[in-house]
Amino acid sequence: MKRRAVAAAACVVVVSLIVAPSLASPSHAGVRPCIHGYTYAGYAGRDGANGVSATISAPVAPAVLTGHAAAWVGVGGIHAGPGGASEWLQAGIAAFPRLGLRVYFEETSRGKARRFVDLGPAVIGRRYRMRVLETGHAIWRAFVDGRPVGKPAYLPTAGGSWRPVATAESWAAGRAACNRYVYRFDSVSALSTGRWSGFAAVERVGSGGARDRSGFSAVGY
Repeated sequence: MKRRAVAAAACVVVVSLIVAPSLASPSHAGVRPCIHGYTYAGYAGRDGANGVSATISAPVAPAVLTGHAAAWVGVGGIHAGPGGASEWLQAGIAAFPRLGLRVYFEETSRGKARRFVDLGPAVIGRRYRMRVLETGHAIWRAFVDGRPVGKPAYLPTAGGSWRPVATAESWAAGRAACNRYVYRFDSVSALSTGRWSGFAAVERVGSGGARDRSGFSAVGY
């Protein structure tokens, strides 16, 4: 069996899905305390792949007091590369205090600093097709709605292929109240042996999400 590398819960991102009635009300009473650090709600494929894709949307505006709440597809992670190097590439949408919802990609090529690129405002309810694709040996590229964004990323592995990840992510910057969001992931698929198909076997990333035939919903509150 091929050795597999994974982004999973070790992945750092941005700056690197049934609507809760209180989503837009950060001051809602009885909100449970947030844990420190990053939290996730999504899935990773069990097998290596040459690409990952999903249609991502935010049905309602996330309520973000501090930090961020994001939804993305990607590969790689902190200390996931050869020799413990941090390498990753992801594309998605992310909400921030005051800035609102943004389209972005984030890239950390081997031996280089993390680079977050804001591609502009995202529209609530709009579906964005996000794709991260290996275009050459260990060379990966992010695509938004079919268009390449940014420069290629160099993401070698110690052996085998990166595992595909589709997940929501939140970081509340240590505040007592959690960020609240609903992100929808549809048509989640991975590229393997030249064919795109749904994740044949998955593992939860963090709390996972509510899966159905067309994808899954990730909810944070």
